[in-house]
Amino acid sequence: MSRLFPAAHMSLFALGLTVSALGASAEMMEVVGIADGDTLNVRQGPNAASADIGDLEEHTMVEVLGRNFAQTWAQIQYGDQLGWVSTAYLASSAPPPAVIGANVVTGIAADDPDGGLVVRGGAGTDFAAIGTLRNETLVHVIQMAEGGTWAMIGFGGNVGWVSTTYLTAANTLPAPTDGVDPHTAPDGGPLPAVFTVTGVAANDKLWVRDAPSATGARLGGLTPNSVVSLNARASEDWGQITLNGQIGYVHMGYLTRAAESGGTTTVNGFPLGLTCRGTEPFWTLTVAQDRTVEYTSLIDGADPITSLTQTTPAIGGGYPYTFGAQRYSGTLDQTACSDGMSDISYSMSLILTRAQSGGGSETLYGCCNVE
Repeated sequence: MSRLFPAAHMSLFALGLTVSALGASAEMMEVVGIADGDTLNVRQGPNAASADIGDLEEHTMVEVLGRNFAQTWAQIQYGDQLGWVSTAYLASSAPPPAVIGANVVTGIAADDPDGGLVVRGGAGTDFAAIGTLRNETLVHVIQMAEGGTWAMIGFGGNVGWVSTTYLTAANTLPAPTDGVDPHTAPDGGPLPAVFTVTGVAANDKLWVRDAPSATGARLGGLTPNSVVSLNARASEDWGQITLNGQIGYVHMGYLTRAAESGGTTTVNGFPLGLTCRGTEPFWTLTVAQDRTVEYTSLIDGADPITSLTQTTPAIGGGYPYTFGAQRYSGTLDQTACSDGMSDISYSMSLILTRAQSGGGSETLYGCCNVE
């Protein structure tokens, strides 16, 4: 039996559109992938043979009203008429959502009355504010709560909670330059990896800058023999690191792979030979070269020796790392740290979750060095 369709529906099928596609809410997308000096053709119908009715420049935002059945063409509003563009040159304009790992603070208004993204003592606006974060601050999300609307982050040597509305997943790798592989160091070895600062005078520092150039602003400095994780190679001579939660760059001529300088080996860039210490209670955690993990505290004594089972770098590589070892999980960040009890200078901080033998868990905060 033949089926009859109203004329309006026939026109939709002739164009190759589903009715549901036109009924769906419009989506904002960005024109991408256009060669220099070229434009994206807007056509009268969903095929390359259809008449050209206009052009769109790279990065133009368009409102997609629907797609053909094959999803290869998108219908857009072009001036006072409808047109079609190839979906091969469209990308979603929505930022990637917050994820466990590295994220960037975005969307805070310049005149925000709070002065930035409010960090709170718990997952919700009922908890007290403990600080604020500016746009483009790099943060590490440890876990989510309240249906993914709140995120626990490392903050000031402790933890805090922020709304995920203002977090965007961060791709922290530098944009590759001609002839440079971001994952290969000048010595030919893989990145990320741990290096030692060498060739710097005793009274001097290796300066960390905000761009891969000697003209970049100084973000801080690394003293001789400091242990640093190199996330990626940004140019012929400069490498990317994370310092106090910020992306920075150092001249790689002053870095020696840790294993070559009598230092450590790594797992995915996570340093072995690590010693971490904390107070309240006094405790020590070590991750040996053979990946064994030992924990001792003044109150509970020594836990059974276990082994490192998982190390995961931040998105794009490098710090902060998350790791696991049976009853332990933690976040290791490359940030200056003080134990508040001694004059020892630590180059890394640790948030450690330890499962307790009687059930439940405790969260501990400490400082780490490769020893």
